Amino acid sequence: MKKLWFPLILVAALFVSCSEIDQNEKIVKPRFHTQTNEGIWVDKANTHVPVITFTARNEIDVLVPLKPVKNPIHYIEVIVLMDGTKEIASQKFNFSYEPARAHFVLPDVEKGNYKVVAKCNMHDMWMAPVVIPGRGN
Repeated sequence: MKKLWFPLILVAALFVSCSEIDQNEKIVKPRFHTQTNEGIWVDKANTHVPVITFTARNEIDVLVPLKPVKNPIHYIEVIVLMDGTKEIASQKFNFSYEPARAHFVLPDVEKGNYKVVAKCNMHDMWMAPVVIPGRGN
């Protein structure tokens, strides 16, 4: 009978300590993770943040440097070009061992507030701003 009491006391102690969480405390999850705000995904930015390269004044290539793996399945599902909160274009991906790449044309480099978002099937959405060369963003 003595052996039963110890596990029960341990479980009761764990339950009491968990109930002491401040109910007013809110965990704020960012809508998009970034290079400087990884949220709960510490050390994931270098493989999840989109890398943007201009190929022409109004065209960009996007690479998400994540190297997909099959077990567990981990890959980029979609890369999206946005202007503010509006989706302009997207490219979806099925699982592949190649890093995700996309090419987009920016509608108006003078007026747009562009960003690229990549959605990982395991680590949420990652955003990088499109910094237009020669334009103060």
